[in-house]
Amino acid sequence: MLKGPEKIVFGWMSLLVSLIALALKYIAWHVSGSSALLSDALETIINVAAAIGALWALTVSERPADHNHTYGHEKAEYLSAVTEAVLVVLTAIGIAWVAWKSWLTPNTEIAPWSGIVFNALGGVVNLVWGLILVRQGTLRRSPALTANGRHVISDVWTTVLLVIGIALIPLTGYARLDALLSGWWRSMSCVSALT
Repeated sequence: MLKGPEKIVFGWMSLLVSLIALALKYIAWHVSGSSALLSDALETIINVAAAIGALWALTVSERPADHNHTYGHEKAEYLSAVTEAVLVVLTAIGIAWVAWKSWLTPNTEIAPWSGIVFNALGGVVNLVWGLILVRQGTLRRSPALTANGRHVISDVWTTVLLVIGIALIPLTGYARLDALLSGWWRSMSCVSALT
């Protein structure tokens, strides 16, 4: 298990990395106008919330046993993992709304290329950090770190497919592909919550 200041370092680093990825994905949406990239940025907000939850759980779980918690506070890490899954489902509902709105009024003037670059950079940041979290969570038997890392890595795979899909919009000229990708992103958000 993580002990003392070591766990707090992982918590703060998760928060910092998730904020960097969120900034990159927000820029990707802002410069492109793509609803699919907006969906990706919305889902990245979950990473920020999960990092805050993991930081809280890692801090609480370090507390010694007391009269209310005779076996300690380690279960706070499990609570953090469950909370993250619930947040993913709630975000999926918001993403479904974005996808539906985009389907009804497709944006024919999206500029995907610069958005793809920023989104891909966010994906690389997530991949590196997700691998670090899973490895450290496994080594240190920390469910909060492992769950956070697995969620971040699941985002990477969907980001790769999203980038490919966004690149197809100008190549095919099919503006509603943006809405379809946004809806697909909602589905992947739900799947990641259930795994």
